[in-house]
Amino acid sequence: MTDPFAKRRAGQRGFTLFEVLIAMLLLAMVAGMLFSVITVGIKFTDQGNRRILAMERKYGFLSLISRQITSAVYDPTQKKILMWADDTAFKLVTRNPYIYPEAGEVLAIYRYNADEQAIYYTEKRDYYNIDYGEKYVPDFKDMTIISRAESDFMVQYDQDTSPEVLLEYRGEQYSVVPKCADRDAINKMVF
Repeated sequence: MTDPFAKRRAGQRGFTLFEVLIAMLLLAMVAGMLFSVITVGIKFTDQGNRRILAMERKYGFLSLISRQITSAVYDPTQKKILMWADDTAFKLVTRNPYIYPEAGEVLAIYRYNADEQAIYYTEKRDYYNIDYGEKYVPDFKDMTIISRAESDFMVQYDQDTSPEVLLEYRGEQYSVVPKCADRDAINKMVF
């Protein structure tokens, strides 16, 4: 018996072992380059997403505190804006609540914990309660963390000198003036 494929095999040459090894080596090098390009792309995407998230958190927090300051309540009997700032806390009565949006006016309280590098927040619906006077500072365990990994947060406010509230947040300074502020006091401010 004769082999029908013998003529065909005799005219064809196959790959040598050396050629197959070179092809596999080239394939491995191309796959390694593609892997490194994809890895770098994923890394840059992840870094970009983290930056975007940090910016969203920053501007979300600044938007909240700015809205609350601009919506601060003026008490005509005391003839002052119901807002206090000291080294331990920033407190204000605002018409723009965060936790209890249906409450109308609330006492909003911000505190910075340097050990945890976190900003804490709480609201009291019964802001007129005598227990929540200028000296009231809630304990951190009674508050909610609103922002983490903060290097610094400071609020300066002195109603006797200016209605302007100065915020220092993530190394930048911001100025916010309540809508209820006395127009004469605003005109005296130096910009």
